[in-house]
Amino acid sequence: MSPDQEAFLAKKKEKAAARRQKPEEKGELGMTSLMDIVSIIVVYLLKSYASDPVVINPTAGQKIPLSTADAPMQDGIPIFMTMRGITFDNKKVVSMTPEGDIDPTTVTNHLIGPLYDALAEEVDKAKQMAENTGKPWAARAILVGDQDLKFSALVDVMYTAGRAEFADYSFCVIRKS
Repeated sequence: MSPDQEAFLAKKKEKAAARRQKPEEKGELGMTSLMDIVSIIVVYLLKSYASDPVVINPTAGQKIPLSTADAPMQDGIPIFMTMRGITFDNKKVVSMTPEGDIDPTTVTNHLIGPLYDALAEEVDKAKQMAENTGKPWAARAILVGDQDLKFSALVDVMYTAGRAEFADYSFCVIRKS
């Protein structure tokens, strides 16, 4: 090593030793930064607690009816009914005829077989969950129907839900302003 390199390394070691000898500096947040953090947390909590507990995302092409009802939506299990079919748990359970009737091969005395099977399975899960949490099971179905849906199709869906032990129904509507 050349004398210049040795001098450089010695100087570098001195500076590192001097840095180690300095006391630790305290890091402080300014009052403005703390207020920003608290404001963001408060807004987030207010937003999350103030929102509706029930979120309904209509299927593509579904026209939800308008109403002047002002009752808030209560929690339940949604059943989506469109002019193309009945969807439950993000799966199309039953198809509709071009005239808007439920496929006749799936209906027996107003009971829609595939829908009943899916609802009965969901009821078993919901009852088990209620039993594990110690809360009563609400037995509520949210019917999200198309405004052009035939009344006979709605009756069949309600009958099937009733046979699957649903005792309370809520109809999803859009409130007129």
